This record gives sequence, C-alpha cells and structure tokens, in this order.
Amino acid sequence: MSLPLLAALFILGAALVWYAGTKLARYADEISRRTGIGQGVIGVLLLGAVTSLPEISTTTVATLSGNPGMAVNNMLGGIAFQIVVIALADLFVGKQALTNMVPGTRTILNALVSIVLLVLAAIGVMLGDWSLPGGIGFFPVLIAVTYIVCLRQLSRKVAVTGWVPAEEAEVDKDEVEPLETSDQRLALLTAGAAAMILAGGTLVTLSAEGIAEATGAGTGLVGLTLLAFATSLPELSTAIAAVRLRRAELAIGDMLGGNMFDVLLIGLIDALDQGEPVLRQVDDTSLTAALLGILLTALILIGLVERRDKYAFRMGYDSIAVLIVYVAGMAAIVTGLSPG
Repeated sequence: MSLPLLAALFILGAALVWYAGTKLARYADEISRRTGIGQGVIGVLLLGAVTSLPEISTTTVATLSGNPGMAVNNMLGGIAFQIVVIALADLFVGKQALTNMVPGTRTILNALVSIVLLVLAAIGVMLGDWSLPGGIGFFPVLIAVTYIVCLRQLSRKVAVTGWVPAEEAEVDKDEVEPLETSDQRLALLTAGAAAMILAGGTLVTLSAEGIAEATGAGTGLVGLTLLAFATSLPELSTAIAAVRLRRAELAIGDMLGGNMFDVLLIGLIDALDQGEPVLRQVDDTSLTAALLGILLTALILIGLVERRDKYAFRMGYDSIAVLIVYVAGMAAIVTGLSPG
C-alpha cells in the first residue's frame, strides 16, 4: 500500500482503539464495583490482559513471518513505553502526583513482580537461553511459572495485609453513576470493547509495519519505537480514562498488569518460532530495552513508596524522571542501532 493509505489506516485503527479503551475503563470500574474485586486486581487481570491483545496479534504475525527478533523488541519496547504512559496519564491528574493517589500496597507488589519478570528476561538474553524438550527455551518456561505463582499471590487478600502507608492517600473520587444494565449486558459490552481493541490494535500495528517497510526503517528500531507506541495505544486510552474517573489504582494496575503479561508473551514467540530459543536470537538491543523497562518501573516504584506528592508542570517528580530516562535510554538505543 502507499504511504498515505498506510498512515490513514494507522489513524483509523488508533481512533478505534482510543474509543474502545475509554469505554473499557468505565466497564472495568463498574465490574470492580459490582464484584468487590479491588481496582488493582481488575487492572492486572482484566485491563492488563485485554489491552495486551494487540501485542498477541503482532507477536504472532511477526514470529510466523520469520521475524521473532522484532517481536521480542516490540514486547520489551512496549513495556518501557507503557511506563511512560503512566507518566503521561499524570498530566490529567492536576495538581497532584498520580502515584500519591494509590491507596494501598497491591500496586507496589505489581511493580515488583514486573521487575522480577523483566530481570528473568534480561538474564535469559545475557546467558543465551537453552532448549528444553519440545523446543521451547528454559527462561520463557521459568517466566510463565513465576507469573502464575505471583498472580495467585497478588489475588489473595493476605498479599496486602503487611506493610501499610503511614498516611493514606487522600483522593476525591468522582461519583460515577452506576451503569443501568444487567451483568450479562455488561459482560457483552466488555467483550465488545475488547474485540474493538483487538481489531483496532491489529490494524495499527500492521499499518505501522507497512510504514516501516515503506520508509526503509530497520525492524529493531521499528519494534522499539513505532510498534511499541502503536501497541501501547490501548493502555494509553484506558489509563487516561481511568485517571479522569480518579481511579489511579485501576490506571497503574492496567499498565503494570499489561507489562507482566507482555513478558509472558516471550513464551508465545518461542513456541511459534521453529528456530533456536528466541532469547538466543536477540542482541544487546533487547537486553538494553529490558534493563530500561526495569529502571523505569523502579522509578514508579519509588514514587509509590515515597508518596511525598511533589509535582511540577502538572506531573509528579517520578513521572518527570520517567520521561527523562526514557528519552535518554531510547536515544542511546537508536544511536546504537544507527549505522556507523
């Protein structure tokens, strides 16, 4: 396709994702209210999984087309960018740091689990991984087992009864009118929004790949930048919608839950690819992206623990630090990818 047509498809897919993402945040808030499940858990289990649907589509297409390296870079680059999404959502909070609005400790645990999974992926890249019976690598299996164990712990009430903040966050939540609909209709609306995100996200990512091919950009650079941005659009739309509802825990839980799920998708890449373990095929670019994701998550974790509510330019200090580190990290990666 021509470049203008690809750009038009990209914009169309982005608009579809944005609309569905704003609806999904409202449905998730309603599900949390009706079921009594905490917003952090809903963010991880529902929003995190649904907003990762475009990553599943892109990962499958890229791997089956013989480019597992770009699929891994898309995952790791998207993880780093989704932490940036938390910083961007901070702009919509007003005169308060987003991380100061989180009431409990479950989100802190989500951040720590994200770091653990990223560390395992980084170690797999450094060591080169090795094959298990069936052809899949050892580290994707280890990541999957760790994800399941941690997810079970996060869903238990005892996971948040230890350390508690000395001062609870003071958040004036907007009173949202309950949706006048049955549970069955709410489930259908949620599934419909998820389907729209999958369709729009797939259109965005495939058009982004076409734009990269038409412009001659490298797959490593595209995976870490344009595709990472494209596949993070669902998280961006749902996060901003949740923040506007003053549901900070739901917004951050969405980002961290999506990141946890994205690391898990390395196993899907390994299972679909017919070659050697995928973490043995990638280079230092993937390692740098993983380490950048760890660093950015740690900055958000500092904000969640420190809770001093310092802000400037309508953003918390931790969000400002995330933006600075991300720009510097991506500049270093792009410089390393550039010829000469």
